Amino acid sequence: MPPHRLDRGFARNVGALLIGQVLRVPITAVYFVVATRALGVESFGRLTAVAALIMIAAPFSALGSGALIVKYGATDPGTTRHWLGAGLTMSLLGSVLVGALLLLLSPFLVPVGTGLAVVAGLLLAEFVFARAADLSSSVFVAREEMHVTAFCQVLVPALRLLTAVALVLSPTPVGLGTWVLALVVSSAVSGVVCLVLAVRAVGRPVLGLAPFRGRWREAALFSVGIGIQAAHNDVDKVMLGRIDGPVGAGLYGAAYRVVDTAWLPVRATLGAAWPRIFRHARGGPVEMLPFVRAVAGPALLYSTVVVAAMVGGAALLVPLLGESYAESVPLLRVLAVVVLLRCLHYLPADVLTGIGWQGVRTTIQVVVLAGNVLLNLWLIPRYGVWGAAWATLASEAALAVALWVALVVWLRRPHGGRAPMVQETG
Repeated sequence: MPPHRLDRGFARNVGALLIGQVLRVPITAVYFVVATRALGVESFGRLTAVAALIMIAAPFSALGSGALIVKYGATDPGTTRHWLGAGLTMSLLGSVLVGALLLLLSPFLVPVGTGLAVVAGLLLAEFVFARAADLSSSVFVAREEMHVTAFCQVLVPALRLLTAVALVLSPTPVGLGTWVLALVVSSAVSGVVCLVLAVRAVGRPVLGLAPFRGRWREAALFSVGIGIQAAHNDVDKVMLGRIDGPVGAGLYGAAYRVVDTAWLPVRATLGAAWPRIFRHARGGPVEMLPFVRAVAGPALLYSTVVVAAMVGGAALLVPLLGESYAESVPLLRVLAVVVLLRCLHYLPADVLTGIGWQGVRTTIQVVVLAGNVLLNLWLIPRYGVWGAAWATLASEAALAVALWVALVVWLRRPHGGRAPMVQETG
């Protein structure tokens, strides 16, 4: 395939993921509206803060297993079931260790007054059941069977919405505890279904950690990189919940959830491109750059349009969510640009991973994350939700600039027409 063109297979994969996102976006949006109205600002803020904390820690419980399934499954399909088994094994072990640590530290990290049962339930839903669905989805990303990936990505929020609606319509009082219980049930069903599909596709997973042998450093770098990216996206919500309280976290979280929903189509495009980035990286800049340009054009165009749409339509939050979320409207107008900034830093970040510079990517992310935390510690006590918003914009912009600088450095190195594909193994 000429690197400056996207072949039919890639277009079909992007199409499948986009169809999935077309279905997922309204499902996620409706779930968001139901959650905000059913829980109220305070409980929704607690849910937002705790979920953000768990999403930051989740990649460390799996040690980058999803990324490794994609990388090695894409280049050596015969190893996919071994990596799936290793990912499931690592996730179970990591869930116990990281989950126990979070439970011990949660009194100091989550909003004051949030029960441990809420934290434990979300840990079970995300670390065990949603992780099984995520690893299974990675199998189909590696196989470039994106229609199944799309199915898994739609199934998880669809079942969560169904259980949420059933809860709201039932005579049972809707509280944060019952909401989390519904999350656990829906996540368990989706995890089992997706795992069954993966087993049918690649065979019974080989449990154990043998595939990690000799690749612990690479796995750690993937884990840290993904975890730092999650922290970069969610640390503001955790800090808001603890410093400013659950109401501030709820207002901020409502605006940010709209941004996350708008980001989903770009995420689908970049997700379809990821296995091919590893392959094109072997041919150096001659193969890599035309492919990246072909992917970047539509992604940047969509991001620009959706930012304008969010700025213009932010006022719709009030009739959708209620008057209690009126303060989320100006927040959304400011945070909307995050979609474009994410697009600008995800592209070079994925290329750096593809060329074997995961260590460089991780280092940049760690430095920017440290700056993000310091900014939030300085701004949130003074300006509340607005301090978190400005810290987020500054960090997103800094990350984009730093990653593009690193990519330019790679491009200016002598390659001899090939990429310096050195696996970062232990």
